[in-house]
Amino acid sequence: MKNNKLPILYSMILIFVFCLMPLFSCLAMPPLDLKILPKAPDYAAPEGWIVKPAAPTSPVDVFFVYPTVLFNDKDWIMDTVRPDMRAAAMETIKTMASVFEVQANIYAPMYRQMNLAGLALNNSAAAPLQEIVHNDVWRALSYYLKYENNGRPFFLAGHSQGSMILTDLLIEHWGTTGAEKLLVAALLPGWSLTPEDIAANHSVHMCERSEQTGCIISYNTMAAGRQSAAPTLKKGALTVNPLSWSMDSAFVPAKKNLGSVFFDSADKATTYPHFTSAQIVDGGLIVQPENIDFVTVQGGHFPEGVYHAFDYSLFFENLKANIAERIDAFTHNK
Repeated sequence: MKNNKLPILYSMILIFVFCLMPLFSCLAMPPLDLKILPKAPDYAAPEGWIVKPAAPTSPVDVFFVYPTVLFNDKDWIMDTVRPDMRAAAMETIKTMASVFEVQANIYAPMYRQMNLAGLALNNSAAAPLQEIVHNDVWRALSYYLKYENNGRPFFLAGHSQGSMILTDLLIEHWGTTGAEKLLVAALLPGWSLTPEDIAANHSVHMCERSEQTGCIISYNTMAAGRQSAAPTLKKGALTVNPLSWSMDSAFVPAKKNLGSVFFDSADKATTYPHFTSAQIVDGGLIVQPENIDFVTVQGGHFPEGVYHAFDYSLFFENLKANIAERIDAFTHNK
């Protein structure tokens, strides 16, 4: 069963690289004009969230930031009240954030994310867009910590643009919030942290053991030799292998994979145990899927062998098991 819906959402992620190359065409975006912007979300209102429990049922939370779902050719910034944008964000809750279901209360804010076309802009032109994106998520996280958390341990989680934003916010703010002692872990696949990032804030560190808490899990999946084709993989990326929960280069066989989970167009999940091995090579997480068709998007914009859309799916059951292990470790180390 192929993950039919998820690749369609994320097959556009590489446009920001391809738009810089003459062999590929870009979205015909209008001139960048930020004089009129969609209204900023109000996180004190229900509409400010795509998911927020009315009454928490778990002793642990997750604050989840959804990946890029804005792919059109006219809007530089998402309008968070549009039904289609809310529906697209909700799909990522079902196929990614659901790895936390039962184990944690899910808090997922709507935010005025940047169109993928914005990632093709130079730093100066992109700066106003990045400010909007980061400010929304920081306001949401600050609201969550002040009014919703109530002292519960929590995870941070995201993917792609969501992981990028949380990574930036951790580097900028971690160590100043007063909530650091409550962080179980940050699950941020689909983006990269580098040694320079870690050096910029000594309160930020990577996870190197399965039971470690207060740390970051980051990885980008791809076939062997495709590291240079993966746009979210930075040079020197620090990577955690989700089959061993270490950062070494050891090959971990597929028998350690508890189950890859793929969702069909009706969000029905099917689990495939032992679907892929994993090994860290030059910062990339190299995988060997049992059935390459399951991670191939016909007509998509990903370079062949870059499996960005499947960062959660390929290790879904291992992620679930490790969430439980880190919660247990956090609870017993208090």
